[in-house]
Order: sequence, then structure tokens, then C-alpha cells
Amino acid sequence: MYRALRACIRLALRLYCGRITVELQPDSPPARPVLLASNHPNSFLDALIIATHLPWRLCFMARGDAFRKPWAARLLGALYMIPVYRMSEGRAELRRTERSLATAFHLLEGGRSVLMFPEGISRTTMELQPLGKGAARIALRAWRAGLHVPVLPVRLHYSSFHRPFPKVHVRMGTAILPADMPITDDAAFLNNFNALLKERLMDADATPVERQDRQGLVRTVLAAPALGALVLHAPWYYGIRALAARWPKDPLFFDSVLFAWLLLTYPLWLLVLTGMGLLLGLGAWSALVWLLAPLCVLALKAAHATRW
Repeated sequence: MYRALRACIRLALRLYCGRITVELQPDSPPARPVLLASNHPNSFLDALIIATHLPWRLCFMARGDAFRKPWAARLLGALYMIPVYRMSEGRAELRRTERSLATAFHLLEGGRSVLMFPEGISRTTMELQPLGKGAARIALRAWRAGLHVPVLPVRLHYSSFHRPFPKVHVRMGTAILPADMPITDDAAFLNNFNALLKERLMDADATPVERQDRQGLVRTVLAAPALGALVLHAPWYYGIRALAARWPKDPLFFDSVLFAWLLLTYPLWLLVLTGMGLLLGLGAWSALVWLLAPLCVLALKAAHATRW
């Protein structure tokens, strides 16, 4: 199920995002378990991009309020997500976070890789936010237990928020290894770990270089299929976009909600287009919309990229 869902979401992200580029370190660890620590500028979309474009099969640490409804807790649990709660949500929730951190440790112990966002909260900004101590505490427990789990800093960069076809750059920083952080006093370790993690996340910050060659030719070649994408998709896309702008009220989740609704409703829209083709007398040719419509979106995305 994980592989099928990962492939589906990766394909959908290819249509939704302008371009996703990944820059790994030459000495990135192989398939062994790792703890990924990423900045968090775009809510759930961050986890989807990292999970589908980095080579590890990941479990995620996600904000606890998303698990409050039983059906949501079951769904997110099936997607290998682990709830994390903040001090502001009460001491009872904090005790549940202790159990979540223990779960993350046991996953690493069992050979699974874990992704977490040490900023603790997502904000639509490229500026690095203050780091919490969750990643440091998991690393401390793992290393003290003799697990040589590397901590890999990951820096996400979005060209824009809330606009069509954002370009996303994923850059891996230098790994933090047990040898880099001798364990003495726990409090000192947590502070020193966060200082080093912040430094390596800052070092991993980089805006990708845009390609500018042959843009005029590309724009000309793609004009017709890009126009086709607009004609075929505008009613559906802008209708879903208007709904996503109204719910949820927090604009932080706009891109994540928009992507999810587009992913879920796109097959239905293709069925609508197929039905319209049948009504217009196109017969079996109407089925070609399932191939041509996504290809037109790719053309529109490529044409859009030449403008920025």
C-alpha cells in the first residue's frame, strides 16, 4: 500500500508543482535507518514532498491536533504518522508526546527511518524558526542505546506559496553523527545538538539556479497544449481553489488542502470530461482525455516555468 500510495502522490506532485529538485550529499547514508530533521514552511505538503523524493521509507512526526477525530487518527496512523503535541496544548498532551517520542525511538530501533520537523510548527516563510528539542531527545535516546543513527538535516525551499506550480528545492545538509556529539550532561547535549542542527540547516539553505536557455522556443512549442490544459481544467481547478480558500480558515494549510482535493477529485473530473466527449459524439475517442489532459497540464507547467 505504501509503495502504491507513494507512486500516486509523487505523480500528482509532478502535476501540482512546477519542478521538484533534490540535492543529496555525496556521502548520504544508504538504506539504513536515519532521522531526518527538516524545516517546515508548507504544512503537510512538506512531508509529502520529502517522503516521495528521498530514498528512505519514512514514518512521520505530525502535529497532534490532526489526530483528534478517530477516523483521522486511523487514517494518519495507516500512513505511518505519529502525533506530536506542544506544551501549549496542556501537560496531558505533553505526556502523550513522551509516548510518541518513544514510538519514534522504537521505529528507529526496528530499522525504520523517521521524519520530523524540529521547528514544531509550520509557517509560510523560508526563514528558519526556533528549534524544539524533539529531534535532540530522540537522537540522545538512540545514541545512548548504541544505535548509530545519523541525523540528516533537510532544507526545503519553495519559490512561492499559494500560487500555481511552485518550484521546490530539497537540499540535504551534512549529517550529524554520534561522534559529532559526545554525550555528557543531558541538558548540555540537547542545547549543543540544537545549535549544531541549526547551523547545518542554515548551511543547507540555497536557492536553486533557474535555467534560462531556449525559453522563447519552449514557450512557442507549448502554447497550444498549454491552452488546451486551461480549457479542459479551468472550471474544475478554480472551483476547487475557491473551496480551499474558504476551508480551512488558516491560510497555512491552503497548499496542502488544495493539493489533497485536487488529487481526490481529478479522476472524477476526467470522468466528467469523458462523459462530455461521449455526448458530443466522440465515442471511444473520449477515453483519450485520460492521457491527453495530464499531458496538457505538463505542457502548461513547462510553459509557466519559462515565465519566471
